[in-house]
Amino acid sequence: MKTKINLKLFFGLIFIFLTLQPLFLFAELIEPSRTLEDPKKPMGRLSVFSEPPGLDVLLDGINIGKTSVIAKQVTPGTHVLRVKETEKEITTLPEKSLKMSFFKGSLIELPEKKTESLGQSKSEEKSTTSEKQTEDSKKEKKQLDPFYFPTNPSGPIR
Repeated sequence: MKTKINLKLFFGLIFIFLTLQPLFLFAELIEPSRTLEDPKKPMGRLSVFSEPPGLDVLLDGINIGKTSVIAKQVTPGTHVLRVKETEKEITTLPEKSLKMSFFKGSLIELPEKKTESLGQSKSEEKSTTSEKQTEDSKKEKKQLDPFYFPTNPSGPIR
């Protein structure tokens, strides 16, 4: 009787093992749906230029490439940038670009171009130039010689 119970228990355990084994195999194939880091976290961008080009660029001791490094995604915060033997502490902001230049042994931050102010100044320039052109054309009309043939197609007046 004990052998019947032992055999039933043995075969029952084998049955359970065989039915659950494929589930464990498939569970390993499923990718995790969440990570500890938020993938939607906005990154900053870093560009590094140098004269001469082709110098190694290290960010926090990790080589990120040779100059010119353009729009490399960087986590926001404070980092140590190293080009050649020169180090500088930089701060990157989320969704902002930081441009650095290595020239004559020093790292220089390049300012961002302001597109709005350029657009406004161009429109102001257009309005001032159009006003000047209209004033100049009025002066030209007043100064035209009535005896000159193209302004007086009927001929010179005597």
